[in-house]
Amino acid sequence: MGRTIFAIVHFGLFIGLVVYGVVLLVRGETDKGLTILGIVGLYYALVLHKAVLAEIERKRRLKKSDNPRSTK
Repeated sequence: MGRTIFAIVHFGLFIGLVVYGVVLLVRGETDKGLTILGIVGLYYALVLHKAVLAEIERKRRLKKSDNPRSTK
């Protein structure tokens, strides 16, 4: 349960920063908006991307093993 709460809170913060960066761009504060979006993108690429791909693969394997017509 703790991991789920941790993940939800961090996902919310991540999305909040993306939205904040876009709002700054819309308001004309291009430097600040691009900086925030760049940092969020870098964080995703360096920290989260590998874990996201691993989770997608895990879900695919679970789904495939639950399929009664799958050949093992």
